[in-house]
Amino acid sequence: MKNARLLFLFLAPLVSCQKEDLVEAPATPYPQAWQLVKLTGQIPNYIKTGADLPWQETYVFQADSTFTKTRQQGQQIAEARGTFSVRNFSDGQYTILTYAAANSLIGSCTTQALQETLVFRANDTLVSTWQACDGPGLEYKKVK
Repeated sequence: MKNARLLFLFLAPLVSCQKEDLVEAPATPYPQAWQLVKLTGQIPNYIKTGADLPWQETYVFQADSTFTKTRQQGQQIAEARGTFSVRNFSDGQYTILTYAAANSLIGSCTTQALQETLVFRANDTLVSTWQACDGPGLEYKKVK
């Protein structure tokens, strides 16, 4: 019986769930503004940057954990708001956006979701995870 307990104590940490840590704030102060700089598609070699982007888009993150997403396509401007949290997982640092209401600007793998996930990459780059489920690859650079 003692051996069974020891085996359990040894194996329990190995099969436990992935732990997430809530991060109060990234090293960079707020407000932060991130601008869309690159869009890739599911078609090989489909890459749009700069003036060739089909729309211009920004996220602005505030110190009170709120954000605004703005998209300009031609003369049309759309905006969405909500709250965000920054979380560390074993594979990187993510920003989880929770929108206040349903909106066509939400880049998510599920159509009913009010959440969107972005991952921090090197060189002040923020990348949408939407591409994992056939959405466009969206890459943002920090502008402020």
